[in-house]
Amino acid sequence: MVTEQAEDGQERDVVVVGGGPAGVSAALECVNNQLDAVLLEAAPALGGQLAEIPFSVRNVATGWYADGRALQFGLERSAELLGARVFLSHPVSRASLAEGWVEAGGRPFRGKAFLVASGSTKQQHPAAPDGAFEGDVTYQLESRPDRFAGRPVIVIGGGDSATLDALELASTAASVMLVHRSGALTARRDIVARVRAEPRVMDLPGWEVESVRGASQLEEAVLVQPATGARRTVAVQGLVIKMSRDPNTAAFHGQIELDHRGFVIADSELQTSRPGVFAAGDVVAGAYWRVAYALGQGILAARSILRYLEAL
Repeated sequence: MVTEQAEDGQERDVVVVGGGPAGVSAALECVNNQLDAVLLEAAPALGGQLAEIPFSVRNVATGWYADGRALQFGLERSAELLGARVFLSHPVSRASLAEGWVEAGGRPFRGKAFLVASGSTKQQHPAAPDGAFEGDVTYQLESRPDRFAGRPVIVIGGGDSATLDALELASTAASVMLVHRSGALTARRDIVARVRAEPRVMDLPGWEVESVRGASQLEEAVLVQPATGARRTVAVQGLVIKMSRDPNTAAFHGQIELDHRGFVIADSELQTSRPGVFAAGDVVAGAYWRVAYALGQGILAARSILRYLEAL
Protein backbone atom coordinates (compact mmCIF):
# COMPACT_ATOMS: atom_id res chain seq x y z
CA MET A 1 0.00 0.00 0.00
CA VAL A 2 2.91 2.33 -0.64
CA THR A 3 1.62 5.67 -1.84
CA GLU A 4 3.55 8.22 -3.87
CA GLN A 5 0.92 10.89 -3.32
CA ALA A 6 2.58 14.25 -2.74
CA GLU A 7 1.67 15.97 0.51
CA ASP A 8 0.29 19.44 -0.29
CA GLY A 9 0.60 20.82 3.24
CA GLN A 10 -3.15 21.07 3.72
CA GLU A 11 -4.52 20.61 7.21
CA ARG A 12 -6.21 17.25 7.76
CA ASP A 13 -8.83 16.50 10.35
CA VAL A 14 -6.70 13.70 11.82
CA VAL A 15 -3.11 12.56 11.51
CA VAL A 16 -2.62 9.03 12.82
CA VAL A 17 0.96 8.11 13.70
CA GLY A 18 1.41 4.34 13.64
CA GLY A 19 0.07 1.54 11.46
CA GLY A 20 -0.40 -1.24 13.98
CA PRO A 21 -3.80 -2.56 15.12
CA ALA A 22 -4.62 0.59 17.14
CA GLY A 23 -3.66 3.03 14.40
CA VAL A 24 -5.38 1.16 11.57
CA SER A 25 -8.50 0.61 13.65
CA ALA A 26 -8.66 4.32 14.50
CA ALA A 27 -8.01 5.43 10.92
CA LEU A 28 -10.77 3.18 9.57
CA GLU A 29 -13.23 4.49 12.15
CA CYS A 30 -12.25 8.10 11.45
CA VAL A 31 -12.81 7.64 7.71
CA ASN A 32 -16.09 5.88 8.44
CA ASN A 33 -17.06 9.01 10.39
CA GLN A 34 -16.32 11.11 7.29
CA LEU A 35 -13.15 12.63 8.73
CA ASP A 36 -10.21 13.53 6.51
CA ALA A 37 -7.51 11.30 7.98
CA VAL A 38 -4.03 10.18 7.00
CA LEU A 39 -1.99 7.37 8.54
CA LEU A 40 1.80 7.51 8.83
CA GLU A 41 3.69 4.24 9.32
CA ALA A 42 7.45 4.05 9.83
CA ALA A 43 7.79 0.52 8.44
CA PRO A 44 7.30 -0.56 4.83
CA ALA A 45 4.20 -2.54 5.83
CA LEU A 46 1.29 -2.17 8.20
CA GLY A 47 0.86 -4.39 11.23
CA GLY A 48 3.26 -3.10 13.87
CA GLN A 49 4.37 -5.96 16.08
CA LEU A 50 2.03 -8.55 14.56
CA ALA A 51 4.79 -10.11 12.47
CA GLU A 52 6.71 -10.88 15.68
CA ILE A 53 4.01 -13.26 16.96
CA PRO A 54 5.10 -16.84 16.12
CA PHE A 55 2.15 -18.62 17.73
CA SER A 56 -1.57 -18.79 17.05
CA VAL A 57 -3.81 -15.86 17.96
CA ARG A 58 -7.10 -17.10 19.40
CA ASN A 59 -8.38 -14.19 21.48
CA VAL A 60 -9.54 -11.91 18.65
CA ALA A 61 -13.27 -12.44 18.22
CA THR A 62 -13.19 -12.13 14.41
CA GLY A 63 -11.47 -15.46 13.96
CA TRP A 64 -8.56 -17.81 14.67
CA TYR A 65 -5.20 -16.88 13.19
CA ALA A 66 -2.31 -19.32 12.70
CA ASP A 67 0.22 -16.66 13.72
CA GLY A 68 0.81 -12.93 13.75
CA ARG A 69 1.52 -12.77 10.04
CA ALA A 70 -1.89 -14.23 9.26
CA LEU A 71 -3.49 -11.56 11.41
CA GLN A 72 -1.28 -8.93 9.76
CA PHE A 73 -2.57 -10.04 6.35
CA GLY A 74 -6.15 -9.57 7.55
CA LEU A 75 -5.32 -6.10 8.88
CA GLU A 76 -3.73 -5.11 5.58
CA ARG A 77 -6.80 -6.30 3.68
CA SER A 78 -9.04 -4.17 5.88
CA ALA A 79 -6.74 -1.18 5.49
CA GLU A 80 -7.12 -1.26 1.72
CA LEU A 81 -10.21 0.89 2.31
CA LEU A 82 -7.88 3.69 3.36
CA GLY A 83 -6.21 3.77 -0.05
CA ALA A 84 -3.88 6.72 -0.60
CA ARG A 85 -4.46 7.95 2.95
CA VAL A 86 -1.73 5.53 4.07
CA PHE A 87 1.92 6.63 3.91
CA LEU A 88 4.28 3.70 4.45
CA SER A 89 8.01 4.09 5.21
CA HIS A 90 7.20 7.47 6.78
CA PRO A 91 8.76 7.58 10.27
CA VAL A 92 8.04 10.75 12.19
CA SER A 93 11.35 12.55 12.57
CA ARG A 94 10.16 15.87 14.01
CA ALA A 95 6.96 17.23 15.46
CA SER A 96 5.44 20.37 16.88
CA LEU A 97 2.11 19.33 18.26
CA ALA A 98 1.56 22.83 19.64
CA GLU A 99 1.74 24.17 16.07
CA GLY A 100 -0.21 21.23 14.66
CA TRP A 101 2.30 19.40 12.48
CA VAL A 102 4.59 16.41 12.26
CA GLU A 103 7.31 15.71 9.74
CA ALA A 104 7.44 12.21 8.31
CA GLY A 105 9.47 10.96 5.38
CA GLY A 106 10.75 14.48 4.90
CA ARG A 107 7.22 15.88 4.44
CA PRO A 108 5.06 18.01 6.72
CA PHE A 109 1.65 16.71 7.75
CA ARG A 110 -0.70 19.15 9.44
CA GLY A 111 -3.72 18.14 11.48
CA LYS A 112 -6.49 19.47 13.67
CA ALA A 113 -6.11 16.35 15.82
CA PHE A 114 -3.38 13.74 16.23
CA LEU A 115 -3.35 10.14 17.36
CA VAL A 116 -0.09 8.74 18.69
CA ALA A 117 -0.29 4.98 18.07
CA SER A 118 3.39 4.46 17.35
CA GLY A 119 3.70 1.28 19.42
CA SER A 120 6.84 -0.04 21.05
CA THR A 121 10.07 -1.82 20.17
CA LYS A 122 11.41 -5.04 21.65
CA GLN A 123 14.45 -4.50 23.85
CA GLN A 124 17.54 -6.55 23.03
CA HIS A 125 19.80 -7.70 25.83
CA PRO A 126 23.26 -6.31 24.97
CA ALA A 127 25.02 -9.51 26.00
CA ALA A 128 22.55 -11.97 24.49
CA PRO A 129 21.13 -11.31 21.02
CA ASP A 130 18.21 -13.44 19.88
CA GLY A 131 19.35 -16.78 18.43
CA ALA A 132 22.86 -16.69 19.90
CA PHE A 133 24.68 -19.94 20.74
CA GLU A 134 22.83 -21.87 18.02
CA GLY A 135 19.47 -20.85 19.42
CA ASP A 136 20.16 -21.40 23.12
CA VAL A 137 19.21 -17.73 23.55
CA THR A 138 15.64 -16.96 22.55
CA TYR A 139 13.12 -14.17 22.98
CA GLN A 140 10.18 -16.38 21.95
CA LEU A 141 9.84 -19.62 23.86
CA GLU A 142 6.44 -20.24 22.27
CA SER A 143 7.93 -21.31 18.95
CA ARG A 144 10.17 -24.02 20.50
CA PRO A 145 8.75 -24.99 23.92
CA ASP A 146 10.55 -28.37 24.15
CA ARG A 147 14.02 -27.14 23.18
CA PHE A 148 15.23 -26.86 26.76
CA ALA A 149 13.98 -30.17 28.13
CA GLY A 150 16.44 -31.55 30.68
CA ARG A 151 18.54 -28.36 30.71
CA PRO A 152 19.14 -25.66 33.33
CA VAL A 153 17.45 -22.50 32.07
CA ILE A 154 17.38 -18.82 33.03
CA VAL A 155 14.34 -16.70 32.26
CA ILE A 156 14.92 -12.93 32.33
CA GLY A 157 11.91 -10.87 33.38
CA GLY A 158 9.33 -10.62 36.12
CA GLY A 159 6.11 -9.87 34.24
CA ASP A 160 3.33 -12.10 32.97
CA SER A 161 5.20 -13.45 29.93
CA ALA A 162 8.38 -14.29 31.83
CA THR A 163 6.63 -16.00 34.73
CA LEU A 164 4.35 -18.01 32.45
CA ASP A 165 7.39 -19.15 30.46
CA ALA A 166 9.14 -20.13 33.69
CA LEU A 167 6.14 -22.22 34.73
CA GLU A 168 5.99 -23.92 31.34
CA LEU A 169 9.72 -24.68 31.41
CA ALA A 170 9.48 -26.09 34.94
CA SER A 171 7.62 -29.12 33.62
CA THR A 172 10.53 -30.30 31.47
CA ALA A 173 13.71 -28.30 32.26
CA ALA A 174 16.29 -29.49 34.78
CA SER A 175 15.93 -26.19 36.65
CA VAL A 176 14.58 -22.69 36.07
CA MET A 177 16.00 -19.45 37.47
CA LEU A 178 13.76 -16.40 37.17
CA VAL A 179 16.06 -13.37 37.07
CA HIS A 180 14.64 -9.83 37.20
CA ARG A 181 15.81 -6.37 38.23
CA SER A 182 12.79 -5.46 40.35
CA GLY A 183 12.50 -6.28 44.00
CA ALA A 184 9.36 -8.34 43.41
CA LEU A 185 7.61 -10.03 40.52
CA THR A 186 5.28 -7.73 38.59
CA ALA A 187 3.13 -10.48 37.08
CA ARG A 188 -0.53 -11.01 37.93
CA ARG A 189 -1.14 -12.21 41.47
CA ASP A 190 -2.49 -15.58 40.41
CA ILE A 191 0.61 -16.24 38.30
CA VAL A 192 2.93 -15.14 41.12
CA ALA A 193 1.13 -17.55 43.44
CA ARG A 194 1.77 -20.39 40.99
CA VAL A 195 5.47 -19.45 40.79
CA ARG A 196 5.73 -19.44 44.58
CA ALA A 197 4.17 -22.90 44.68
CA GLU A 198 6.48 -24.34 42.02
CA PRO A 199 9.65 -25.74 43.68
CA ARG A 200 11.48 -26.03 40.37
CA VAL A 201 11.43 -22.26 39.79
CA MET A 202 13.98 -20.21 41.74
CA ASP A 203 13.06 -16.52 41.94
CA LEU A 204 16.05 -14.12 41.95
CA PRO A 205 14.77 -10.55 42.44
CA GLY A 206 17.24 -7.71 42.14
CA TRP A 207 19.62 -9.63 39.88
CA GLU A 208 20.63 -9.11 36.23
CA VAL A 209 22.40 -11.23 33.64
CA GLU A 210 25.66 -9.40 33.04
CA SER A 211 27.20 -11.72 30.46
CA VAL A 212 26.90 -15.17 28.93
CA ARG A 213 29.63 -17.59 27.90
CA GLY A 214 30.05 -20.70 25.85
CA ALA A 215 31.64 -22.13 22.74
CA SER A 216 29.12 -23.23 20.12
CA GLN A 217 26.44 -23.64 22.80
CA LEU A 218 25.55 -21.68 25.93
CA GLU A 219 27.39 -22.92 29.01
CA GLU A 220 27.19 -20.33 31.78
CA ALA A 221 25.95 -16.89 32.74
CA VAL A 222 27.36 -14.25 35.06
CA LEU A 223 24.72 -12.67 37.30
CA VAL A 224 25.18 -9.34 39.05
CA GLN A 225 23.23 -7.72 41.86
CA PRO A 226 23.54 -3.95 41.22
CA ALA A 227 22.46 -2.98 44.74
CA THR A 228 25.37 -4.82 46.36
CA GLY A 229 27.82 -5.44 43.52
CA ALA A 230 27.65 -9.18 44.19
CA ARG A 231 28.34 -11.54 41.31
CA ARG A 232 27.79 -15.22 40.74
CA THR A 233 28.42 -17.57 37.84
CA VAL A 234 25.84 -20.25 37.13
CA ALA A 235 25.73 -23.14 34.69
CA VAL A 236 23.00 -22.63 32.13
CA GLN A 237 22.10 -24.18 28.79
CA GLY A 238 19.15 -22.05 27.89
CA LEU A 239 18.30 -18.36 28.18
CA VAL A 240 14.76 -17.08 27.60
CA ILE A 241 14.55 -13.28 27.52
CA LYS A 242 11.26 -11.54 28.25
CA MET A 243 12.37 -7.97 28.75
CA SER A 244 9.88 -5.16 28.50
CA ARG A 245 9.49 -2.98 25.43
CA ASP A 246 10.55 0.60 24.70
CA PRO A 247 7.91 3.08 23.49
CA ASN A 248 8.37 4.76 20.11
CA THR A 249 7.88 8.28 21.42
CA ALA A 250 11.22 10.01 20.80
CA ALA A 251 9.65 12.60 18.50
CA PHE A 252 7.13 13.61 21.16
CA HIS A 253 9.37 14.15 24.17
CA GLY A 254 8.62 17.48 25.83
CA GLN A 255 5.36 17.89 23.89
CA ILE A 256 3.00 15.58 25.74
CA GLU A 257 3.24 14.05 29.18
CA LEU A 258 5.15 10.77 29.28
CA ASP A 259 5.88 8.45 32.16
CA HIS A 260 9.40 7.68 33.40
CA ARG A 261 9.89 5.08 30.65
CA GLY A 262 8.54 7.26 27.84
CA PHE A 263 5.05 5.80 27.49
CA VAL A 264 2.24 8.28 26.83
CA ILE A 265 0.02 9.21 29.75
CA ALA A 266 -3.63 9.39 28.62
CA ASP A 267 -6.97 9.59 30.41
CA SER A 268 -9.94 7.23 30.10
CA GLU A 269 -10.91 8.87 26.80
CA LEU A 270 -7.33 8.49 25.52
CA GLN A 271 -6.75 12.25 25.59
CA THR A 272 -3.15 13.20 26.35
CA SER A 273 -1.94 16.25 28.26
CA ARG A 274 -2.23 18.34 25.07
CA PRO A 275 -5.73 19.11 23.75
CA GLY A 276 -6.34 17.50 20.39
CA VAL A 277 -3.62 14.88 20.83
CA PHE A 278 -4.74 11.36 21.67
CA ALA A 279 -2.92 8.05 22.14
CA ALA A 280 -3.86 4.39 21.68
CA GLY A 281 -2.32 0.93 21.80
CA ASP A 282 0.93 -0.27 23.33
CA VAL A 283 2.39 3.23 23.46
CA VAL A 284 -0.07 4.20 26.23
CA ALA A 285 1.21 3.90 29.81
CA GLY A 286 -0.46 0.97 31.54
CA ALA A 287 -1.86 -0.54 28.34
CA TYR A 288 -2.83 -4.20 28.26
CA TRP A 289 -0.57 -5.61 25.54
CA ARG A 290 -3.08 -7.58 23.50
CA VAL A 291 -4.14 -7.20 19.87
CA ALA A 292 -7.83 -7.06 20.73
CA TYR A 293 -7.17 -4.34 23.30
CA ALA A 294 -5.31 -2.23 20.73
CA LEU A 295 -8.12 -2.65 18.21
CA GLY A 296 -10.67 -1.50 20.78
CA GLN A 297 -8.55 1.44 21.85
CA GLY A 298 -8.33 2.55 18.23
CA ILE A 299 -12.12 2.76 18.04
CA LEU A 300 -12.32 4.59 21.38
CA ALA A 301 -9.66 7.07 20.25
CA ALA A 302 -11.55 7.72 17.01
CA ARG A 303 -14.72 8.45 18.97
CA SER A 304 -12.85 10.84 21.25
CA ILE A 305 -11.28 12.57 18.25
CA LEU A 306 -14.69 12.98 16.62
CA ARG A 307 -16.09 14.57 19.77
CA TYR A 308 -13.09 16.88 20.01
CA LEU A 309 -13.44 18.04 16.40
CA GLU A 310 -17.18 18.55 16.73
CA ALA A 311 -16.55 20.87 19.66
CA LEU A 312 -14.13 23.13 17.78
